[in-house]
Amino acid sequence: MKLDKFTRRSILCAAAGVVIVGAISVGTAAADTLDNIKARGKIIIGIQGDNPPFGFLDTTGKNDGYDAELSTLFAKHLGVELELVIVTNQNRIAGLQVGKVDALFATLGISAKRAESLQYSIPYAEDSMPLIAAKGANVTSIADMNSLTIGVPKGSAQENLIPTLAPKATMLSFDDDSSNIQALLSGQVDAIAANQFAIARIEENTPGKYAVKLILATNYKGVGTVLEDKAINETVNAFLEGIKADGTMDMLYKKWFKIGRPKFEAPVEGVSFTVK
Repeated sequence: MKLDKFTRRSILCAAAGVVIVGAISVGTAAADTLDNIKARGKIIIGIQGDNPPFGFLDTTGKNDGYDAELSTLFAKHLGVELELVIVTNQNRIAGLQVGKVDALFATLGISAKRAESLQYSIPYAEDSMPLIAAKGANVTSIADMNSLTIGVPKGSAQENLIPTLAPKATMLSFDDDSSNIQALLSGQVDAIAANQFAIARIEENTPGKYAVKLILATNYKGVGTVLEDKAINETVNAFLEGIKADGTMDMLYKKWFKIGRPKFEAPVEGVSFTVK
């Protein structure tokens, strides 16, 4: 497909986002999420709509991807119905904090800074962050990045990473992953900091022209829940441990990522995966 694949997906996500904003009133997130879910008979999960293969909208506008399947399985684990709500990098944590969603299965990179605002589950995915540029671009080290204009998705881990690694680089932030990719393809930026699956999306549109130049970092993804809510955190962790043990996570990893599941053994400094 050509570039309009990204455009169509962005339009679908934007349309979904408009409905979400209009339908939700501002509230406060209570620390009894699990009780609320059971009383409601439904769990509301925040998921991305423009980040394949994690969370995206298929050609019919239906949520699909690794995070969508995990969300479906978690709702079944709880014995409740599932409502998926499209969130973006910029609004996902705020949506959790004010009670718009009960949990985030939304490619949420685990970091100590974010852990001040929400509770992480144990890791359920791993993602590297590549720097992607034209194949002929002379970028062989972090230092080379300082002369580049680099695109990043707004509210992403990459947006925090680039100023630290390359303080002299010009960084431009774009609304979502598709917009970030489009900026590279259109020549608006010299390179993009993206996730490990972006190069495959780029190859679909412009085969052979772009390449991964550097791996900037690797991070884990965790399910986000409300701070200090022990019951929902324990329930999510038990669910994830269960699907690791019975092979379900391995199957989903191979299905969506075409690789084996990581062991998730490395700790993340400053982050606890359980409520104390």
